[in-house]
Amino acid sequence: MTGTPYIAAVLLDLDGTLVDSVYLHVQTWQQALREAGLDVPAWRVHAGIGMGSDRLVPWLLGRHTEQQSELSDAHHRLFLERADELRPTRGARELVEDLERRKVPFTIATSAKPPVRKALLAALGRQDLDSTDAGDVDSPKPAPDLLLAACQELGVDPDRATLVGDSPWDAEAAIKVGMRCLAVRTGGFGDDRLLDAGADDVVDDPLALVGRL
Repeated sequence: MTGTPYIAAVLLDLDGTLVDSVYLHVQTWQQALREAGLDVPAWRVHAGIGMGSDRLVPWLLGRHTEQQSELSDAHHRLFLERADELRPTRGARELVEDLERRKVPFTIATSAKPPVRKALLAALGRQDLDSTDAGDVDSPKPAPDLLLAACQELGVDPDRATLVGDSPWDAEAAIKVGMRCLAVRTGGFGDDRLLDAGADDVVDDPLALVGRL
């Protein structure tokens, strides 16, 4: 591998990383839970953001529930109703443009379901970007399935790729397959939590990664 750059490809998380969406997810998940008669504090909901909904709901409740599908559907409906509030994170567009200009292979890897993914890409203003989402795999993050599928699409080994994410669940998924993970603070998680989960470094936002990947 002498003379070969360490980064062969970049995987970009979308939800919370390129789009400032985390706290809207917290609000709409909490509302969906309350409408179902379930009271979960906001801090607890936030701590689980970044997981796929199939894992998030039992993690929040400490049990599986027959309301899983109903809760997930309610959250998606509430979130999409407020999608016009979404904005890119600082430097998100610049980072994408930087990778394109320098011809660094990259793709979007997101745990969002397809309708939410479309809303997030619309908020980013880049509906043209290639992506792998929760609809393409059986197990969402923190399982590494999504990252493996994205690497397969790019034709690279996981240990030659770098993931940019905003949650501990991104870092946990990456470390399971030997993938480097750079975390941004836009998800609202503390540095210690991100580093303990396996992130190699933590920066403020995507702008700090322009020219670095």
